[in-house]
Amino acid sequence: MKTKEKFSISLSRDALERLREAAKKENVSVNSLINKTLENYAIWNLHNIEFIPVRKALLVKFLDKFTHEEIESVAESMARMNKDTVLRLTSKYDVPAMMNTFDEWLRMTGFPYSYEVDGSVHRFIVLHDLGSKWSLYLTKLASSTLNQFGMIPKYEYTDKILSITIDLAQLDDEKKRTDKQIEMLDAAIKEIEVK
Repeated sequence: MKTKEKFSISLSRDALERLREAAKKENVSVNSLINKTLENYAIWNLHNIEFIPVRKALLVKFLDKFTHEEIESVAESMARMNKDTVLRLTSKYDVPAMMNTFDEWLRMTGFPYSYEVDGSVHRFIVLHDLGSKWSLYLTKLASSTLNQFGMIPKYEYTDKILSITIDLAQLDDEKKRTDKQIEMLDAAIKEIEVK
């Protein structure tokens, strides 16, 4: 559990009223909204040179210019760059750190989403309303990133929503396969040494 410390701030009446309206729409307290906003700033904005706000309409227009193959190629390229971002934000590069970074990024974007965990199965459902090419991009980005760890996520998408399901049991299966390969290699080496 994170240790919390109280502090006070002064806001203009207009800013506070806007925060109250936003909190009411999100069905959270003003304190929670301010806390979330400041955490997002501390995580993403303080040392951020990678992300910039872009209008949704502009993003859709750009994506319309690309073929599905080009979008997949861009996503694969970006997946290779994810390591730097994940390391900077979490100080480690593994599947849980990647999922944590994705969760934080989704929270910052403001897209309505859910993140469900059932045992080893983790599922993100994102409502973005940016078109099927954005769904394709995000699913290919997630798949390419997770493939680096030998994982194959399941996904479904439409032009407005996408679902990505990650089963962490695959990590155990991959470790077992690697351990078995090492065991076979060791046995082969011992057999050669005996001869």
